[in-house]
Amino acid sequence: MILTSFGVGRQGVGWFCSATGSDLPEGPYALENVPGELLFWAVLLLPVVVAGLLLRGSRRATLTAVAALGAVLAFGLLIAFLLPGPDPCTGQERVAVPPWPLIVCYPVAAGALFLTARSPLPRRWHGIVLWAAAVGAAAWTAAFHRFTVTYDRFLMVVYTRIEAPESFWDDLAQWSCDADRIGLPVVLVALAAAASTRWERPAGTTAAAVLLLFPLLDVVSYVRWYDDDFQTSLVDSVRWPLLLAAVLVASTAWSPRQRISWAETTRLARHMIRERSKNTIPGQAKHLAIATVVAATTVWLVISSFTPTR
Repeated sequence: MILTSFGVGRQGVGWFCSATGSDLPEGPYALENVPGELLFWAVLLLPVVVAGLLLRGSRRATLTAVAALGAVLAFGLLIAFLLPGPDPCTGQERVAVPPWPLIVCYPVAAGALFLTARSPLPRRWHGIVLWAAAVGAAAWTAAFHRFTVTYDRFLMVVYTRIEAPESFWDDLAQWSCDADRIGLPVVLVALAAAASTRWERPAGTTAAAVLLLFPLLDVVSYVRWYDDDFQTSLVDSVRWPLLLAAVLVASTAWSPRQRISWAETTRLARHMIRERSKNTIPGQAKHLAIATVVAATTVWLVISSFTPTR
């Protein structure tokens, strides 16, 4: 996924155009054929599955991660040679091309996991809810905002031509949009989660900083392009899910390491509910207000993502 984000091996996977030199967007596309779409989701979620299994900290979980890599690789080879599906830009049947990013990267990752299985990482479930929420926020664009394919009776794709970038910042902003649709932020969160067993704060801080660059590029692009003809608001121009993912990753990395069992958490919640009408501590009211703001912001992000913009 990192390689395809930088343009390597895109012709070997079905969610990109196989032909070059077209005025149409190269991809990634939300495919109409089920096998190709399933492969996209498998490749997107595989880093999350591997990171989650590594956090279990057992040899069996690590070997399960190796099996997951092998399953996705086998599925990718099956689709590439037997079920290539139509090209998203032309509608014609794709030529069988080996998926070199999967062929090269997955065996290397499996070998690294075999070495890890000899000395499993320590088990770590601290902050698992925040990590899961960060993955969901990072995958938002790849899940809901890829290019859609529409064909008429002559199998021609209908799209508005996209202007080529005019400067370094425009080129960088365009690359960030493509990388976001491919799923690069998901990989960053998964890598930070897997590295949190040894280097929690450095890994989390680095991943949060990189994720924060995406919405910052949106702000820079908005400032550069805003004029009387460009009436899109700043709120609609910023990728808020990535900002939320950066906040969640940073919160996980810098949260206190005090661990509370599920029974203690339940008992504490019951005690707070029972005593909230008797003794209201100002600090608790502050935490409740913060939690309310975070919940309202999350709901607003979800609703605004499905609301058409101008």
